[in-house]
Amino acid sequence: MASDSLDHLIVGSTPVAGLVAGLLAIEHGKRVCLVGEPFSPFRLQRHFGLSISAVTRPETLILIKRAATETGKLVNSIGKGLMSRVDPLFIAETPDSAAALSHFRHLAISLGYAVEPVADRSLPGALLLKVRDAQLLGHGRLEPALETWLARHEVRHLDAAETAITLRKDGTARIAHDGRTVDAAEAVLLGDRAILRYLDADSLDRSIETIPGASFLLEGGKPLPSPFVSYIDRGVMLEQDGRVSISALVSGDPTTARARLGSASARSGALRIAGEMAHPTLRTADGAPYIGPARGSKTNIVAGLGPVAPFLAPLLARHLAGKSASDEAQWIASRGPTRGNQRLQVAEYVAVPA
Repeated sequence: MASDSLDHLIVGSTPVAGLVAGLLAIEHGKRVCLVGEPFSPFRLQRHFGLSISAVTRPETLILIKRAATETGKLVNSIGKGLMSRVDPLFIAETPDSAAALSHFRHLAISLGYAVEPVADRSLPGALLLKVRDAQLLGHGRLEPALETWLARHEVRHLDAAETAITLRKDGTARIAHDGRTVDAAEAVLLGDRAILRYLDADSLDRSIETIPGASFLLEGGKPLPSPFVSYIDRGVMLEQDGRVSISALVSGDPTTARARLGSASARSGALRIAGEMAHPTLRTADGAPYIGPARGSKTNIVAGLGPVAPFLAPLLARHLAGKSASDEAQWIASRGPTRGNQRLQVAEYVAVPA
């Protein structure tokens, strides 16, 4: 590693971390280093990438739509076949969740999304919504292409297992790798795993909660009703991206995780668990993302974006480069540690998995 200083240290093993690092270097001319785990095709998915989220704030959906269009063009420029067009399915089974999802439907339609209800006799009383023509990132295809893209543009990408990071309270950081050190003017932790690895609980904002999570790989079943299905009240998300196997993310009580997963995937017939991995995840108490400094320091963290995170990469890169549009700057500022009494103005619906 060269001894010159960096503008940004991006820490994370998620697609959004790689996209933000690349955008900062390529689009904004910043000196950047990305530190994370190298991609492995044998690792279970810990995150999904979908260009739509069932949010209830109009300003959030407006920014998602704009940034997702940018990200789609960016990913297509990185390589072919890295995304697929899908009609994701969102399912609400409690009155409160159904009311929130219904609100999302009307909001999305007003912004030009094609959203339609789906009838399902096996889920009496539930509200099922299908969103037409969303983009789903291809796990196992995007990550290697992203690493090649970063290398082509000479963005430093270091293995977290071989790199020591010292985070300072003023927001700067020191990186030690292969016997050399370099300083970064700004450190950003992007993704749950990075935040939990480098910060303790006392360093997290009071709005951020750590909850149990698990990844599963299911095999042997029939196709899902959609390549992406979200059971809002069960804390279960399912993805079947052009393959027979199903990847699942389950949040909440680990003692009921398998039961909730089984009920959510029952219509796919007999399935076997081919892989399982428990891992903690982060969410905010008010459901809105957290973008701002850690508690007691100026190290930046980004948490609670959900599957739409990679599609917000252009927005996040502009923020870090100091080039945000006015509505982006206002949106981010209200979702930091100062939200306080304004929490009702930024809160999203939060379902408790049962």
